[in-house]
Amino acid sequence: MKKIFRYLILLANLSLHAAAWGDMADNGVECSVVMEKTRFDTRETFPDFKLVFTNKGEKTVRLFDDFYPLKDHSPNIHIEIWRKEGEKRIGCIGSVISDGKKPLAWYSPLYTVERLPFSIRFITLQPGEKHEVPIQEAYLLLTYLEHLRNNKRYELEVRFKDGFANPGVRREYVGKADFETSSRSPEGALP
Repeated sequence: MKKIFRYLILLANLSLHAAAWGDMADNGVECSVVMEKTRFDTRETFPDFKLVFTNKGEKTVRLFDDFYPLKDHSPNIHIEIWRKEGEKRIGCIGSVISDGKKPLAWYSPLYTVERLPFSIRFITLQPGEKHEVPIQEAYLLLTYLEHLRNNKRYELEVRFKDGFANPGVRREYVGKADFETSSRSPEGALP
């Protein structure tokens, strides 16, 4: 009898926590990253890119317009850069601060914004409609834990958390793009 009560209490606790985790259900919106250049020399500045949200569902959906909540501040997104070998992602290796599980470079906003009901804006996407968010001067945002190297493949991952578009539902949109670095050094010079 005690075991039955323990299981019931455990189930009740899990159901209460599930509401706090939020609903990660698919609403038909696809997030992708489109880079200005997918092949560049590491001595160049990191290229600009844009987030593209496409409503691939059958219903009208809305996104919380929180990409640039403060006009003079950086975007409210999370960026990571990983090295790729085959399909495997590799982070910083040989560093005191990492065991290969941290990205080579990252960005996360270092501010929070108090949300007031009259200041919340939304973007409405009809079925098939796209919304693009340009991210410019990303090289100023990124913190590098390890330098990018020439002639390597990398993955750019961008996350946007939307907790206000639908009441009680939290969604995280993830867009990824692969890019390569190349050496434009004269032949015979070190890469």
